[in-house]
Amino acid sequence: MEMPKIKNHDCTVLVCSCDKYNDVEKPFIALWRKFWPDCPFETTLLSETIATEGFDRAILTGRGKTWCEMLAEALEKIESPYVLMLMNDYFLSEPVDTARFLLRLNEAKQYDSASLRLNPLPPGERIVDGSDLLEMPKNKAYCVTCQTSIWNRNFLLALARRNKSAWEFERYGSFMVGDEKRPLLVTQTKEFPFVDAVHKGYWEKFGLDVCRENNIDLTGITRTLPPFKIRLIEGVKGLIFRIVPTTLLVRAQNRFDLGAKETPAGGASLSTSLPAIATTAVGSEPQPAGGSK
Repeated sequence: MEMPKIKNHDCTVLVCSCDKYNDVEKPFIALWRKFWPDCPFETTLLSETIATEGFDRAILTGRGKTWCEMLAEALEKIESPYVLMLMNDYFLSEPVDTARFLLRLNEAKQYDSASLRLNPLPPGERIVDGSDLLEMPKNKAYCVTCQTSIWNRNFLLALARRNKSAWEFERYGSFMVGDEKRPLLVTQTKEFPFVDAVHKGYWEKFGLDVCRENNIDLTGITRTLPPFKIRLIEGVKGLIFRIVPTTLLVRAQNRFDLGAKETPAGGASLSTSLPAIATTAVGSEPQPAGGSK
């Protein structure tokens, strides 16, 4: 009988989901087990009432709570000092370099970082002494983002308690960290090999491609690719974000409470439990949060 592997308790993988996105969890975990079979950390699903098989643990918060309330409840039940937070539509597309990840986790400890983002979208600006990491200026748009990051659990919990939706977490949270002494660190290249497979309730083409290339069973999933109208709107939004300085634009959105809080087809409300992650254009390569809000 094979003995269970002892987990590394320095970090917990937290996969954020909700009942309306339960169908996405099966391909997520299938790709996860294929491309990171030696993941040394407990992989925990956060959702409302439905627990999908394949995760080491499920934290179910019940219905009726905001995304940040769910996140805070999960973090209160996690004991590790660091958390790798993922959305359930972040599908692995290549093997994860465990040694590289452990190096970044050690650097998060070494520099006592509030977060260490593994995808430079948006990029950092200042080189950290003694490392190839960059530091992200605080109080800048999307210095706080749901992009794949190693989080200091206490820092992440404090942010969750101050916000409601994932939209607020990113957009308002980015301007709540001015007094934070710990650095926000960013890698110079994408070091966690995932694609953002679902956007506003619709499949992204590259998400479907990853599933098909790896023979992932999508039986019972009724999501479709986005219609032309959605692609056009997202393209226009992406163009605006490329033209107007992002921080200026987000400050204006925050000031006048503007942004994507509608209920997308086939998904949960962006103002309650759907992670506010988007792409600049549907069908393009994954972009940073804020690319098409």
